Amino acid sequence: MIWFGNLAHALRIPVPALVTGDDGQRMEAALRHVAAHAPHLEGDALLDALAATGFVDVPTARRLLPCYRHFDADRWFAESLRSLSLKGPLVADEFRGRIGRVVEDLTGNARIEDVGPEGAVRFSVGGREGIVLAYPAVQFTIGGPAAKTVEAAVEEMPDTLVIVARNFQDNTRAQLSSMLSRTEVPGTLVTVNLLLGMRATALKYLPSPDRVVDLLSVGRPIRSQDVATLGERVAA
Repeated sequence: MIWFGNLAHALRIPVPALVTGDDGQRMEAALRHVAAHAPHLEGDALLDALAATGFVDVPTARRLLPCYRHFDADRWFAESLRSLSLKGPLVADEFRGRIGRVVEDLTGNARIEDVGPEGAVRFSVGGREGIVLAYPAVQFTIGGPAAKTVEAAVEEMPDTLVIVARNFQDNTRAQLSSMLSRTEVPGTLVTVNLLLGMRATALKYLPSPDRVVDLLSVGRPIRSQDVATLGERVAA
């Protein structure tokens, strides 16, 4: 695994299998692979990441990069994450890492650590701390290891517990509410599409991290109208 970005809050980019083709085809494959994990990279850090894929070397990447001004790393990241969110437990670690990238963009920091039997994304803003559990699942419901992970997370008494999945079964909100009923921990559900909407809105309007954490702490499923509030101006 290769580490890029802020070393204090680094997220992992796996080395891909090599591809064949001419320089342009290999360059585009490198751009897509890096963007799928770290769309924020630019300058020398981007060149190093492109070379680390093994598809191109740094001189080739530097020479060809001006030809790819049209390449939208954020759009490719979003499309790749949506695709990954459908693939199930075999991609759980990779999915969690990419959700960590989103949390980094939203709050300014993210780190991957174990919580109970599974990994999780942790973040902190000021004195507030949150735990994000991420599952590449359709119609996600809390059971098995996920239930044990929720229990372990609640024992830490974070300021918010967030669960991310492609989408949720109708009973998931009630399940989470029941598990949190005797605690003061707000449990927030957010679909992958709405989390990506939060990221896009935050990158455009730059709301304060506190406002983002407020939204992640609503203690219910996040809705599209909630995401829109990140684009609203706050009176001085």
